[in-house]
Amino acid sequence: MNKRKIYNVTSACAKLIKTFAKQGHTHVVFNALFYRNGKKLNSIENAAIANFSPLVISYDKSENPDKVKIEFKSADDNILIWSKVFEFHDADSELPKTLAGFNGLGEAEVNDLVQRKFSEMERSKELERLSAELTKSQALNEELQYQVSDMQASLDAKKQIEYYSSVIGMALPGLAKFFTGTPVGSAINFLSGVEEATQLDAGKEKDPNQREAILELIQTFCKSLSNQELGTMYLLLSEIEKDKAVLKTILDLITQNNPSPQS
Repeated sequence: MNKRKIYNVTSACAKLIKTFAKQGHTHVVFNALFYRNGKKLNSIENAAIANFSPLVISYDKSENPDKVKIEFKSADDNILIWSKVFEFHDADSELPKTLAGFNGLGEAEVNDLVQRKFSEMERSKELERLSAELTKSQALNEELQYQVSDMQASLDAKKQIEYYSSVIGMALPGLAKFFTGTPVGSAINFLSGVEEATQLDAGKEKDPNQREAILELIQTFCKSLSNQELGTMYLLLSEIEKDKAVLKTILDLITQNNPSPQS
């Protein structure tokens, strides 16, 4: 017997038992007769109603009936108070619950269910499509952000080069005139992008390589330093050797600490 149905039997009878006292029945017993395929099985006879539910459930498990007859009698005069036969069909319990919901549904209801199912499938496909587009857009957005950052870094570097080039271009030509005709003047003109106004005599030996002239200028400057200043220069060059980017920081510091002259 289906467990759910036997519990329905005990629940219905339990409510009935509560009414007996109000009807004046103070001593009531019950009988439970179990059947399967029309054959009588073991039964409960003249049992106290206080034990109704546990006894019926226990016998249901052992006998596995498809029908049970419940009787309530007065213990004093053996008069039948209430009786009912409960029949159970295993085929009913074996029906899928999903099919049970279609009992009595008309064509309109069935069409509505089909339409709702179809709409759910369409929403699921649309959700998958939108999710794929979102993932693609996010990847494209990340790529564009990387390109923008790279272009911004290149632009900033270009601006820095142009700035320092303009500083050198403005400062060095003014110094070059004090070294006209010397290797130092040739080197300064090379850095500033300006050719010397006065050319050396044709028979005079040409100026040394401009790079060598710059190195000679630096060497001459270092020789003019005191021991303490030379030691400081050595430490400075040591740091620059570790990281040549320090040159930019030093130049930036110098130009910031020396404001341009008023026009």
